[in-house]
Amino acid sequence: MLFTYDGIVVGRREIGDNSCFIDILTDEQGIVEATAHGAKKMNSALLSSASLFSYSTFCLNKTKLRYTVNSAKPKYSFHEIGSDIEKLALASYFAQAVKFCTPEEQNQDSMVRFFAIALFEINKAKRLETVRSAFEFRYSAMLGYRPDLRACFNCGCYEHDEMFFLPSRGEIVCGDCFDRDYGGRYFVLPKETLSALRNILYAPLDRAFRFNISGDAAAVLSRVTESYFLSHTERTFPALEYYKGIRIDNIV
Repeated sequence: MLFTYDGIVVGRREIGDNSCFIDILTDEQGIVEATAHGAKKMNSALLSSASLFSYSTFCLNKTKLRYTVNSAKPKYSFHEIGSDIEKLALASYFAQAVKFCTPEEQNQDSMVRFFAIALFEINKAKRLETVRSAFEFRYSAMLGYRPDLRACFNCGCYEHDEMFFLPSRGEIVCGDCFDRDYGGRYFVLPKETLSALRNILYAPLDRAFRFNISGDAAAVLSRVTESYFLSHTERTFPALEYYKGIRIDNIV
């Protein structure tokens, strides 16, 4: 049976001399693993579509055991990311995240668009750390771990000189309501950081990555989003550790 999906390749494993397995992020089926026979041949029609980060329309043949790529038509290639090792490392982290956290064979509305936007932002970004933060926080919400940042959960205060984020509860609380004996993990949010978090969470997808933030507030943002994403997904990602080890941004 044939199925047609628009998707982005987020994983690839070699099979022998000429073929490979590819993991395709789709809206309709989440992550789909498919065999791309002959995709490594220089004259293969699948050569570009089976490449990592390739955005294509895939025609897949499904049997009881697995999917096989019948044909593919490229829509966009993000191959230029590979020319910058730092950008490649960050994109690889994003790919690992969606590969291991996106449910299989479940509809994932706008996931392909979100991932494509994230790759576009990596390509043009001057500060990759803010792109990483936007991805981690918005993707957390898309997976079902959506915090409530609209106002203090106790009194409804929208803005205060001190705002605290409680990641385990996914809530913010103002300085007047915060229990100073609270034993759980929390973050003190500068106004810039809270504004950025709200933008990431509530803005339309094409604007979620677009916000201005200064160095100190960006450093807090990076700690908040990484902690929130990793704690809720309960995973570690080798590509993230590699990216953090080589990055030169350092939020300056």
